Amino acid sequence: MSRSTLALPIEGVWIGHLTDESVHPLDRWTAGIRHRSNEAFRHVYEATVDDLVSFAFGMVGDRRTAEDIVQDAFIELVRASSKLKGDGRSLKAWLFRSVRYGCLDEYRRRSRRPEVLTERVPETPAESEEPRWLDPGLQAALSQLSAKQRSLVLMRHVVGLSGDEVAAATGMSRKAVYAATDRAEAKLRDAMEGQS
Repeated sequence: MSRSTLALPIEGVWIGHLTDESVHPLDRWTAGIRHRSNEAFRHVYEATVDDLVSFAFGMVGDRRTAEDIVQDAFIELVRASSKLKGDGRSLKAWLFRSVRYGCLDEYRRRSRRPEVLTERVPETPAESEEPRWLDPGLQAALSQLSAKQRSLVLMRHVVGLSGDEVAAATGMSRKAVYAATDRAEAKLRDAMEGQS
């Protein structure tokens, strides 16, 4: 990414230059979200849906459930839009936090009422692309991690969030994110080696 500079106006006054790395792609739409702009919701959805569904799919292991969780997060965003604080980074963290909580709620629901299939019905192929990864070995290894460990690994390595973004999405400190992610990665490596 080039480090070109952008001059930013605030109330008609140019206040100086910031590198383009300091401007988050969702910054442009955050104010529109606060004002319930359909265009802003559409742009934010289009910019984040693939990462959110990939993350949720990695957490719950079911595409339809993952899509439902992401849809619920956007419904909640509509409800909370006027109270949304911060910039594009905060908005992205809010969405990942909402999806993460939705996945954890799904875990709790499944543990209270496990599903028992009496017949195996083949799934129909989805029209859209599957999430970015579907490696069965990785899925099996991820299933051996706790929900917290799985969410950290998925956010960092599948979705590609920075340590600061994961910290914002989980409410952990950056240092705690790195320490917990290191432990999760070690457990994941052990699980992958155990498959060999």
